[in-house]
Amino acid sequence: MFTSLQRLVKKRPTDPYLLSSPGLPSLHDKVTLLKHQTWPEYGLANSRFVVFDTETTGFCYNKEDEIISLGAIAIENGLITDSCFSQFVNPNRLIPSITTEITGITNEMVANCPDVLTVLDQFLEFKGLSPLIAHTASFDLNFINIKLRRYCGHRLNTPTIDTLLLAQLLFPVEENLRSLDSLAQYYGIQPTGRHTALGDALITAQIYTKMLDSLWDLGIKTTYQLANHLIFKHLI
Repeated sequence: MFTSLQRLVKKRPTDPYLLSSPGLPSLHDKVTLLKHQTWPEYGLANSRFVVFDTETTGFCYNKEDEIISLGAIAIENGLITDSCFSQFVNPNRLIPSITTEITGITNEMVANCPDVLTVLDQFLEFKGLSPLIAHTASFDLNFINIKLRRYCGHRLNTPTIDTLLLAQLLFPVEENLRSLDSLAQYYGIQPTGRHTALGDALITAQIYTKMLDSLWDLGIKTTYQLANHLIFKHLI
């Protein structure tokens, strides 16, 4: 299943949204550029967003757990594209057996893979100046930001939409519609590649595109309008 998802990955060296040129290859330079970036108002249905997900050895980002896979897929003008990013990460530690059972990722699969800083450098090149989307985004960003703080001195400065918060906004009393699985079932989405980084990113992307009509009905068409609604509802 994961192999079939990986076939979606395509390199687009002429992508106009790329963050850097070959003259700006380092992760530190990318993160510094983003730190000073002024972010405009993005249309939710007519901009490029990058939906991403991580798989990790566990839940403790500030202790011993590490990223073992990072996947992302681009949405442009409200449509899911075939522009994807997917990479295993060598965590420089053993992957617990329970994690292998859930994700299918083994120690052998990551043994010869790049380290997390190399993969984050590649991911930020793919992301470029596009905002991010994730489900329970704080979990994934915590794992990324702890590495960026240590290496670059500051965290990732990028607007991020959390589909969990969108679910709380659109379904305020339906507390059963909070997980990725429950939202996929509600929207009739087949959860292909569940518990793989690219697979979960694709499911999240499909959920987001399904939510756009409901956001539009609420008069929410831009990232600024969305932020204002989330603040008004005390969701952020």
